Amino acid sequence: MTMNPVEWAAEALASSEDILVPVKKLWLDMQSQGIGAGLSVEAFTAMLEADDRFELFEGVDHGDGDEEERAYMETLGFYSGPRVKLASRELTAEYVARMLQQSTQNLVEALEGAWETRPPDDEEAEQQLLEVLTMAQRLKHEVDKALEEARAEGRLGD
Repeated sequence: MTMNPVEWAAEALASSEDILVPVKKLWLDMQSQGIGAGLSVEAFTAMLEADDRFELFEGVDHGDGDEEERAYMETLGFYSGPRVKLASRELTAEYVARMLQQSTQNLVEALEGAWETRPPDDEEAEQQLLEVLTMAQRLKHEVDKALEEARAEGRLGD
Protein backbone atom coordinates (compact mmCIF):
# COMPACT_ATOMS: atom_id res chain seq x y z
CA MET A 1 0.00 0.00 0.00
CA THR A 2 1.33 3.42 -0.98
CA MET A 3 1.61 6.02 1.76
CA ASN A 4 -0.52 9.15 1.43
CA PRO A 5 1.75 12.16 0.67
CA VAL A 6 0.14 14.29 3.37
CA GLU A 7 0.54 11.57 6.00
CA TRP A 8 4.15 11.10 4.91
CA ALA A 9 4.75 14.87 5.25
CA ALA A 10 3.24 14.91 8.75
CA GLU A 11 5.51 12.04 9.85
CA ALA A 12 8.57 13.57 8.19
CA LEU A 13 8.03 16.96 9.81
CA ALA A 14 7.30 15.42 13.22
CA SER A 15 10.61 13.56 13.20
CA SER A 16 12.69 16.30 11.56
CA GLU A 17 15.20 18.35 13.52
CA ASP A 18 14.06 21.30 11.42
CA ILE A 19 10.70 22.80 12.27
CA LEU A 20 10.32 25.03 9.21
CA VAL A 21 11.13 23.23 5.96
CA PRO A 22 11.01 24.36 2.33
CA VAL A 23 8.06 22.61 0.66
CA LYS A 24 10.25 21.88 -2.37
CA LYS A 25 12.82 20.06 -0.22
CA LEU A 26 10.09 18.05 1.51
CA TRP A 27 8.56 17.20 -1.89
CA LEU A 28 11.94 16.10 -3.29
CA ASP A 29 12.55 13.90 -0.23
CA MET A 30 9.11 12.36 -0.65
CA GLN A 31 9.65 11.75 -4.36
CA SER A 32 13.01 10.10 -3.68
CA GLN A 33 11.21 7.59 -1.48
CA GLY A 34 8.74 6.74 -4.25
CA ILE A 35 5.81 8.46 -2.57
CA GLY A 36 3.48 10.73 -4.51
CA ALA A 37 4.80 9.70 -7.91
CA GLY A 38 3.47 12.07 -10.55
CA LEU A 39 2.42 14.65 -7.94
CA SER A 40 3.67 18.14 -8.78
CA VAL A 41 5.19 20.34 -6.10
CA GLU A 42 2.27 22.75 -6.66
CA ALA A 43 -0.30 20.01 -6.06
CA PHE A 44 1.61 18.83 -2.99
CA THR A 45 1.65 22.40 -1.66
CA ALA A 46 -2.12 22.68 -2.19
CA MET A 47 -2.64 19.42 -0.28
CA LEU A 48 -0.62 20.73 2.65
CA GLU A 49 -2.49 24.06 2.61
CA ALA A 50 -5.82 22.21 2.77
CA ASP A 51 -4.81 20.28 5.90
CA ASP A 52 -5.10 22.04 9.27
CA ARG A 53 -2.12 20.13 10.66
CA PHE A 54 0.20 22.28 8.56
CA GLU A 55 1.08 25.96 8.48
CA LEU A 56 2.63 27.41 5.34
CA PHE A 57 4.77 30.52 5.18
CA GLU A 58 5.76 32.61 2.23
CA GLY A 59 9.24 31.81 1.02
CA VAL A 60 11.85 33.57 -1.01
CA ASP A 61 13.00 33.27 -4.60
CA HIS A 62 16.69 32.49 -4.45
CA GLY A 63 16.92 32.93 -8.21
CA ASP A 64 15.26 36.36 -8.42
CA GLY A 65 13.01 35.05 -11.18
CA ASP A 66 15.84 33.26 -13.02
CA GLU A 67 15.05 29.53 -13.22
CA GLU A 68 18.67 28.59 -13.94
CA GLU A 69 19.91 30.56 -10.93
CA ARG A 70 17.15 29.04 -8.76
CA ALA A 71 18.21 25.52 -9.83
CA TYR A 72 21.84 26.34 -9.03
CA MET A 73 20.90 27.66 -5.60
CA GLU A 74 19.01 24.43 -4.91
CA THR A 75 22.19 22.45 -5.54
CA LEU A 76 23.69 24.52 -2.72
CA GLY A 77 20.74 23.73 -0.43
CA PHE A 78 18.88 27.04 -0.82
CA TYR A 79 15.30 26.17 -1.83
CA SER A 80 12.91 28.80 -3.15
CA GLY A 81 9.22 28.84 -2.44
CA PRO A 82 6.99 28.42 0.58
CA ARG A 83 8.02 26.85 3.89
CA VAL A 84 5.89 24.46 5.92
CA LYS A 85 5.73 23.40 9.55
CA LEU A 86 3.44 21.30 11.65
CA ALA A 87 0.95 23.55 13.42
CA SER A 88 1.68 21.61 16.62
CA ARG A 89 5.39 22.52 16.61
CA GLU A 90 6.31 25.91 18.01
CA LEU A 91 8.87 28.21 16.41
CA THR A 92 10.99 29.09 19.43
CA ALA A 93 13.52 31.89 19.68
CA GLU A 94 16.23 29.25 20.13
CA TYR A 95 15.19 27.50 16.91
CA VAL A 96 15.10 30.75 14.94
CA ALA A 97 18.54 31.67 16.30
CA ARG A 98 19.94 28.27 15.29
CA MET A 99 18.31 28.59 11.86
CA LEU A 100 19.81 32.06 11.40
CA GLN A 101 23.28 30.83 12.35
CA GLN A 102 22.97 27.85 10.01
CA SER A 103 21.76 30.04 7.15
CA THR A 104 24.64 32.47 7.49
CA GLN A 105 27.10 29.55 7.72
CA ASN A 106 25.58 28.00 4.56
CA LEU A 107 25.87 31.35 2.78
CA VAL A 108 29.55 31.72 3.66
CA GLU A 109 30.28 28.12 2.61
CA ALA A 110 28.45 28.59 -0.71
CA LEU A 111 30.40 31.76 -1.44
CA GLU A 112 33.68 30.09 -0.48
CA GLY A 113 32.79 27.32 -2.94
CA ALA A 114 32.09 29.93 -5.61
CA TRP A 115 35.45 31.55 -4.83
CA GLU A 116 37.22 28.22 -5.33
CA THR A 117 35.56 27.74 -8.73
CA ARG A 118 35.66 31.38 -9.89
CA PRO A 119 36.47 31.99 -13.55
CA PRO A 120 40.16 32.52 -14.20
CA ASP A 121 41.36 35.86 -15.52
CA ASP A 122 38.14 37.75 -14.70
CA GLU A 123 39.27 40.46 -12.30
CA GLU A 124 35.88 42.17 -12.16
CA ALA A 125 34.06 38.95 -11.19
CA GLU A 126 36.80 38.12 -8.71
CA GLN A 127 36.53 41.55 -7.09
CA GLN A 128 32.72 41.34 -6.86
CA LEU A 129 32.87 37.84 -5.38
CA LEU A 130 35.51 38.90 -2.88
CA GLU A 131 33.34 41.84 -1.78
CA VAL A 132 30.26 39.65 -1.36
CA LEU A 133 32.24 36.99 0.50
CA THR A 134 33.66 39.63 2.83
CA MET A 135 30.17 41.02 3.50
CA ALA A 136 28.82 37.51 4.18
CA GLN A 137 31.66 36.76 6.60
CA ARG A 138 31.01 40.07 8.35
CA LEU A 139 27.29 39.27 8.55
CA LYS A 140 28.01 35.82 10.02
CA HIS A 141 30.35 37.39 12.60
CA GLU A 142 27.71 39.97 13.59
CA VAL A 143 24.95 37.34 13.83
CA ASP A 144 27.14 35.06 15.94
CA LYS A 145 28.14 37.97 18.18
CA ALA A 146 24.55 39.17 18.66
CA LEU A 147 23.30 35.68 19.49
CA GLU A 148 26.20 35.09 21.89
CA GLU A 149 25.32 38.33 23.68
CA ALA A 150 21.63 37.37 23.83
CA ARG A 151 22.54 34.01 25.34
CA ALA A 152 24.86 35.64 27.88
CA GLU A 153 22.05 38.01 28.90
CA GLY A 154 19.62 35.09 29.26
CA ARG A 155 17.40 36.17 26.37
CA LEU A 156 18.12 32.89 24.53
CA GLY A 157 18.64 29.36 25.74
CA ASP A 158 21.49 27.21 24.52
